[in-house]
Amino acid sequence: MANSTLTVEKPTEAGPVVARGRVSPIGKRPRFGRLFFLRPSFLCGCLSLGGVILLYWLMALRPGVNPALVPAPPQIFAALLEVSRSGDLLINTMSSLQRVVIGFVVGASLAIVLGSLAGWFKTFGYLLNPIIDAIRPVPALAYIPLVIVWVGIGEPSRLIIIALAVFKPCVVNARAGMQEVAQIHVDAARTLGASKWRVFKTVAVPSAIPYLIAGLRTGLSTGFLALVAAELIAAPTGLGFMIENAGQYFRTDITIVGIIVIGILGALLDQIAMRTGSALTSWSEVRREP
Repeated sequence: MANSTLTVEKPTEAGPVVARGRVSPIGKRPRFGRLFFLRPSFLCGCLSLGGVILLYWLMALRPGVNPALVPAPPQIFAALLEVSRSGDLLINTMSSLQRVVIGFVVGASLAIVLGSLAGWFKTFGYLLNPIIDAIRPVPALAYIPLVIVWVGIGEPSRLIIIALAVFKPCVVNARAGMQEVAQIHVDAARTLGASKWRVFKTVAVPSAIPYLIAGLRTGLSTGFLALVAAELIAAPTGLGFMIENAGQYFRTDITIVGIIVIGILGALLDQIAMRTGSALTSWSEVRREP
């Protein structure tokens, strides 16, 4: 490899050719030392986002388009400054972020525990699989009427809706990850005398991490999908509340600002989850882009 250091000694009467030195581990990504904004992934992402903004701008400037309904980017930027200066954007963003984080932690933690048990231990699988398969096709938003009747319209109801939205993809991926553990690894651990619980902790859980991370990323997306609907349940603050309130007064520019902020928050949290997963699965042999 490019950064390998390898020297080969000439054969002698005492023995064959001997290779000495340091060889880069297989699958380790080379460090190119490039700045982040010069990476192809960042440049292509900026170009694609710029293309979307340009197309929207051209659509907003067409003759006959009502600027109140289809605001141009300068008008949207002015609305961003307006809600930022008033402090409404910060208050609503922090409220939504708090709800998403709490709902995500509760839903994902419960999903990983139950999904791992159902996927690895047969007894738990017999008990939990029918429940998981029954609730999987039901959208989280379908539970809103029941949650309102049983819990009320307070903050717990909004957290429950988000937690339910996060729970389903996480529990399905956790169960699938446990079911896809290589049998040869399990047999090797048992041959060395590991108990079932030790095999679960040292073999099954590390092997299922890629599935767990994929479930967490999907659950994060569904959590944001449920956020707006959850904040429509008489929420006093939040980005969903800001979007709904702006829509009632035909402030489409503020509505778009709220949508953009939700997208940015979701993208940032997804990047955190993705990079955490990459750090935890550095041993994986899957292809990774530099």
